[in-house]
Amino acid sequence: MSQENSGADVAGLTSRLADLLSDLCLTIEGKQPPQVQDETLARVAKCLTPNTGSTYNSIPLSEHECVQKTMKILRARGEVDGMDTAEHFYELYRKLLQIKLDPQVRHSLMGYLLLMADKQTTNGEAGLLSAQSDNLSQALGNRTAPSANLTSGVGSYATGTSSHNGNGLSERDAVDGAGGGGYSYDPTQSSAGLGKKTLPNYVEMQAQQKFDEQQEIVLNAIYSFTGVQGKYLKKDVVTGRFKLDPLSSESLTTGQAGMLLRLSELGYYYDRVTKFADVSTGFNAMGCMGQALMSKLKEELSEFHGQVSELHDEMNLYRKAQMNWNGGCGGEPSDKHELTLFKLLAWYMKPLHRLQWLTKIADACQMKKGGELASTVYDLLDNGHSMVNKLVVDILTAICGPLVRMISKWMLEGGINDIHSEFFVESLNDVGADRLWHDKFRLRLPMLPKFVPMDLADKILKTGKCINFLREICEMQGLMKGRDELKKVMDNKVDQFFSYVPDTSWHAAVETCYQQTSKHVLDIMVGPHKLLDHLQGMRRYLLLGQGDFVSILIENMKDELERNGGDIYAHDLSSMLDAALRCTNAQYDDPDILNHLDIVVQRPYIGDKGWDIISLKYIVQGPLATMLEPTMPTYKLLFKPLWRMKHMEFVLSMKIWKEQMGNAKTLRPMNAEIGKASHRLNLFTSEIMHFIHQMQYYVLFEVIECNWVELQKKMQQATALDDILEAHEKFLQTIKVGCFVSNETDMEHSLETVYENIICLETWQSNFYKECFQEMTARQELAKEVEKSEKQGVFGLTSELKLQRDQEKNIFAQKIETACHGLEVIATAYEKAVSSFLMALNSSHDPNLQLFGTRLDFNEYYKKRDTNLSKPLTFEHMRMSNVFSLNNRNTPNSRFVIHAPTTKE
Repeated sequence: MSQENSGADVAGLTSRLADLLSDLCLTIEGKQPPQVQDETLARVAKCLTPNTGSTYNSIPLSEHECVQKTMKILRARGEVDGMDTAEHFYELYRKLLQIKLDPQVRHSLMGYLLLMADKQTTNGEAGLLSAQSDNLSQALGNRTAPSANLTSGVGSYATGTSSHNGNGLSERDAVDGAGGGGYSYDPTQSSAGLGKKTLPNYVEMQAQQKFDEQQEIVLNAIYSFTGVQGKYLKKDVVTGRFKLDPLSSESLTTGQAGMLLRLSELGYYYDRVTKFADVSTGFNAMGCMGQALMSKLKEELSEFHGQVSELHDEMNLYRKAQMNWNGGCGGEPSDKHELTLFKLLAWYMKPLHRLQWLTKIADACQMKKGGELASTVYDLLDNGHSMVNKLVVDILTAICGPLVRMISKWMLEGGINDIHSEFFVESLNDVGADRLWHDKFRLRLPMLPKFVPMDLADKILKTGKCINFLREICEMQGLMKGRDELKKVMDNKVDQFFSYVPDTSWHAAVETCYQQTSKHVLDIMVGPHKLLDHLQGMRRYLLLGQGDFVSILIENMKDELERNGGDIYAHDLSSMLDAALRCTNAQYDDPDILNHLDIVVQRPYIGDKGWDIISLKYIVQGPLATMLEPTMPTYKLLFKPLWRMKHMEFVLSMKIWKEQMGNAKTLRPMNAEIGKASHRLNLFTSEIMHFIHQMQYYVLFEVIECNWVELQKKMQQATALDDILEAHEKFLQTIKVGCFVSNETDMEHSLETVYENIICLETWQSNFYKECFQEMTARQELAKEVEKSEKQGVFGLTSELKLQRDQEKNIFAQKIETACHGLEVIATAYEKAVSSFLMALNSSHDPNLQLFGTRLDFNEYYKKRDTNLSKPLTFEHMRMSNVFSLNNRNTPNSRFVIHAPTTKE
């Protein structure tokens, strides 16, 4: 029966050895499913770590010796079921050698298999170390081996302490005792015991073991603070949080497990912050300000590392004191110095709160840069917690450091060092120096922090722009002195940059720098470059404010103005311009101003006259061109309606009215035939002249002159160059509205129709007087014939001459009647155009234009003749009028437009 049991044990041992090795080889090669791999590793871990919870000492034999002794034991037992167990074991071992495995782990595994084979022997037969039990027992008790991990899920294989069985003896001692070479009775020893060795103190050993286990749990918790896995805590690959290791957590109590999980939250947030502070992860902020944020986070992590290191030091000091007390070298350490899980729970709350906020800040700042990054952190500043406020202030100070240095360099040197495009001032490299002041530099609004108001950002932009203007346009290389103090304040007072109230020394430094630079540029432009004088000259000549000059110029060029556009050349007009300047008060102006005035001839189109292609031009150069060149198109746009108005005045006064007055006495004999037409012509001409004179008075005086007075006041009060330029731009925009050069195209269209009717009237009058003079010439020739016949003694006219004269009179009467009808057509078209123009004025948003419309129709002449003007200016009547329909087509965004309700399809 005993032989059968022995054979069954040998067969079971062989089977377990073979299965264990085979499964381990497949697991390491990765040829098994994950679930099977976990089970195999658990079996190996269970074998390497006994159920008592203590560790196993490695065999003090080489790996080759362990294999040889194991094969020797298996050969001694013979074959099982026809299989040579020793050869099968060696074949599996050769496969294990071909797998990349830690040699120390493989050595430990072979030692464990040797121990299994040795324990199956009975009465110590073929024992592992029967010949040298005493020496090897001492070696097993003193030898330590480093821990090794099979995989991340198996657990550690520590060899620094002895593994004890249920009787309090180490496994090696148990084996030695079974072999007969262990403890023995010695009658010569003075103390109780076996042999020459004292019996172990089991109470102290259990207390020490319990103390070591508690210290290991606390050590695992401390390791987890910095994201390091331990025996009891492992990381979840999905969530990144820590979880309990199912193989090691069985020895933990419920309270210990709960406290470990709570403490491990600190490691989770530590990993999150570390991930953001690492450039290689790709989840961090960008640019110099992002690098400043990561640097600040690394400083926070370093400070946290210091706190954790203090915990390690405290734990090591207590361990050292405990070891000294156990060795009798010191007193018993106090419990208040012992580091426990409860003390860690009390300690970790403050670091946890800080790391949670660091994680929140890091998550909010992902993939952001520049002002957007600073605005994101600034939003977290409004917090009632003092620690959080101080933390956010420190981080925001670190982030704004590069931005403040950019501002300092821009305001003091005019340079932009922004390789990551995170500064809220950008320079357009494609824009030339002639557009430096207006278009070269601009604000990058997405990069503007929330705590920087627009007026402050505008001052920062203008200050650097002034420095670039002085250096590149005015060629003044020497910058203003005495700015070292401003630079020191701006660079060292970063925390004042995002102050709630802009009354700090940093804001005062920015304001001082802006005022000094702007005043310097203003003095240069107003002084040496005569900016105000040039503005005055542009107003006089381009806006036709020098009335006598304009009249003389038109008088000198009247022949050229009536010629076809293709026959006019600019060099012919230059002498006429110089003559006009010398003959008027313009001769007393600064010659430097007059030298900028020139006359240009534009490219003519078919049918263009001199009036259409001749215009005045004011040439600006150097710094003046940088400042005023963008306004030149506006002056050109304003010159056209003003020149057109002068053209109409010239036609009415120098042609139509002058011709009427000159021909009135000459054609008096024909008053019976042409009296009605002449009277209607005179009335119509007076009506048109009243309209044109009112237009000129309104535009030249009420619009241009009054706004120019306001502009002069603002220029005298200006403290910066931009104040003058902004006032000048506002002046031009106001004049555009007053000169009817705006988006209201119906007003311009109606006014142009009035001008066309004036030209038609000129043509009609020329033809009318031509017919009248032809008739008068015919009558004078007939009178001469009668006088001649009387001198010859032949009295009267022949019937043929009488018949011819009667026919000519009839034809002339028909022509006069046709001319009267044509005049009425022109008058009707003119009246309709004026009515439409008045309706557009009354419908305008500008109150000045509305009052001007009332002045044009002061006696309600047009109001009585147009039903749209006679009705109250209500929304209903405007909707029904033709002008409103025109507004609806041309200005869809007008406040008088009715938008049809949209229907959902």
